[in-house]
Amino acid sequence: MAEVTEPQWWQDMLATDGVLAAAVDGDLPLTFRLGAFADVFADHYGELPEDVRRRVLSLAEEVLAAGDDTGRAAVAIGFFEALLNKWDRGFDLEAAWPLVGPRSRAHCLAWNEAWGIESPAWMRTA
Repeated sequence: MAEVTEPQWWQDMLATDGVLAAAVDGDLPLTFRLGAFADVFADHYGELPEDVRRRVLSLAEEVLAAGDDTGRAAVAIGFFEALLNKWDRGFDLEAAWPLVGPRSRAHCLAWNEAWGIESPAWMRTA
């Protein structure tokens, strides 16, 4: 069986912070690992340095903007949908929103619309 090589962007994301990386079970599919990563990212958001917050969200944006189909789906479903779920449970997504890129914002807005969730004004403005 061929060895599976992790995408560079995922390796870069894991390298942003040891606490975030430690929460990820390497045996799970990438989409589930991104979900776990997003959960811990949201749980520790206020404690993370600004450069780590910015780097994580920037990497996610880069994948949505220019990644392959598998990477885009994993980030959209695993990472951003987990963040939206954390927002439903109290995560202050509004505080993170200024660091969220345009493709990522568009995905979050589309996801809310698909589920019939009215996006707040702060989410609809640039």
